[in-house]
Amino acid sequence: MPLSEIKSRVLLNMLPEMGVLRANKLISYFGSASKIFSSTTEEISAAGELNANISNKILASVNEIDTEKELKKAGELGLQVLIPENDNYPQQLKVLPDFPVVLYVKGKFDKNDIYSIAIVGTREPTEYGKKATRKFSEEFANLGVTVVSGLARGVDTIAHNQALTSGYRTIAVLGNGMNFHYPPENQKLEEEICKCGAVVSEFSLNTPPERFNFPKRNRLIAALSLGTIVIEGNDKSGALITAKFAAEQGKDVFAVPGDIFSKYSYAPHFLIKQGAKLVDKAEDVIEEISDLYDWLKLRLKIQEEKKHTDDIPSLLNKVEEKIMQTIDLSAEGVNIDRLQKQICCGFGELSEALISLELRKRVKSLPGKVYIKI
Repeated sequence: MPLSEIKSRVLLNMLPEMGVLRANKLISYFGSASKIFSSTTEEISAAGELNANISNKILASVNEIDTEKELKKAGELGLQVLIPENDNYPQQLKVLPDFPVVLYVKGKFDKNDIYSIAIVGTREPTEYGKKATRKFSEEFANLGVTVVSGLARGVDTIAHNQALTSGYRTIAVLGNGMNFHYPPENQKLEEEICKCGAVVSEFSLNTPPERFNFPKRNRLIAALSLGTIVIEGNDKSGALITAKFAAEQGKDVFAVPGDIFSKYSYAPHFLIKQGAKLVDKAEDVIEEISDLYDWLKLRLKIQEEKKHTDDIPSLLNKVEEKIMQTIDLSAEGVNIDRLQKQICCGFGELSEALISLELRKRVKSLPGKVYIKI
């Protein structure tokens, strides 16, 4: 009996001899994964430029690898097993030359997850690094932007936790199969992410957290995000690998400057020298990514339209009132940093209020992040 398409994909993904590039090449040639397993050794060898030994192993795997057991266990763990033909398979991944043959997902993707930002860094952040991670994660979460990271110790863990604390979505990409919880102390965090976001892996369930899996994981972190922010990292930091993937994928790379005497400032400072944008707040990122800015502006416009009709003048909330009062006192306009200090609110709340006031033509932004009354 022929294998179903999903079982065929799972089988290819579980084969030690079969990387994603090789698997995708065969699938493209035959038109589906299932047709591979009804082909001959000679046909597979010709299609994938493989030797007969590997082609024989591919065909023999049908009887040697229990895909039924793998899918049953995935169901018991509450996972979705997605293939690229599924509607909820992330579109951002399909543009990769080595897009995953299979994705194991716990939780769910949201249509607005395409407007995500990756926050990555060292497993041993300084107090400054921890504070910077919380700041950026909170600011993006307050704006409704999904935070993506790798569930590792340190910066990743802080980024996920802060996004959840701020009441918004986060996505964790694993470097192991979902039969493992790595690091083990993050099992509870993993469960919380699934309630308000997604935990994702391209590895079969029993794949351990081997060192060579994490660069593969990092390319997906970059691919799922519009841009990548590196907080801290030394010269061997995996964050540099994620930044490299982001740049190769045509994504923006951002770096948070650090203490020049700290070894953990190497990664962000190296990236800044290579052309990454130095950032100290979420707005710096939003200014660089037009798709993200336009989406935030449209989202706030829709929210305003829901709250108000054309016949009723838009009422100002407390933050908007304070902004207008502050700007009224300065004919030259007020810089956003001064506004934040005087109004004493979070950056996300301030940015949302400013965009809302711009949409209602109450204020206008000038170069240098200066706002004047219209």
